Amino acid sequence: MELKPKVSRITIYPIKSLDGLSLQSGLIIKGGSILHDREYAIVDSNGNFIIGKTNPLVHALRSTIDFEKEIVSFRHHENSEWDKFDLQNEKSAIDAYLSAFFKIPVTLHQNKEGRFMDIPDISGITILSTESLKAVAAWFDNIDLEETRKRFRATIELEGADPFWEDHLFSKEGTGIEFTLGEVTLFGMSPRARCVVPSRDPETGEVIHAFPKIFSRHRAATLPHWSKLNEHGHSYYLTVNCYIPATEIGKAIQIGDEVNIIGEKVFY
Repeated sequence: MELKPKVSRITIYPIKSLDGLSLQSGLIIKGGSILHDREYAIVDSNGNFIIGKTNPLVHALRSTIDFEKEIVSFRHHENSEWDKFDLQNEKSAIDAYLSAFFKIPVTLHQNKEGRFMDIPDISGITILSTESLKAVAAWFDNIDLEETRKRFRATIELEGADPFWEDHLFSKEGTGIEFTLGEVTLFGMSPRARCVVPSRDPETGEVIHAFPKIFSRHRAATLPHWSKLNEHGHSYYLTVNCYIPATEIGKAIQIGDEVNIIGEKVFY
């Protein structure tokens, strides 16, 4: 009997572009994302997000949040000591720390409805299989599974699936693939085009030369025969953008949830 893929990891990124936090269960909130995922973002004086794509210093900043105690902690990746701040009562101190780190005036903003996601509404989560990450890691020298995981920053990871099985979860533009993770209904909308960030070491920012070219060559060479990736113009894609409708608010995705594909739905 063929095993169905199951959720093996749930990772949220409480501060946009900073470190991930592993969960056993992820609650769906307004905006179609998981509670606390990208709830915070660092913003410059022009209103632009401080993200890895445009500011390599992001890679050197370690972070963690204790949501129960409302404490955020930061450190430079070369340091062992954390600087801890109360999220409610030390906002000025947080902004001062981050401004000193990035060497420009910045502030830490909060939004509890998914507005800080890369693609709000249409991509509340991204999904891929562990075997896909293992395959990509093998394309490059001296990159292990965990580092590859940090480079691509997926929300949901699946076990029990072949490499790039997640390509089943998208079709042509304008069409969604309806599927469930346990009790939650989602729509796979499109493959996620990658930017410069995966080419950089997630802790030092060191760049792998020609990363997109090497990745694309291998991705094309190992593309499953049934995948519709070729209809999206190039091969520099990994993970699937997933839309979660408002009907799913209050439900939860859990470790061990099975994936069940329902079928295609035309959106436009």
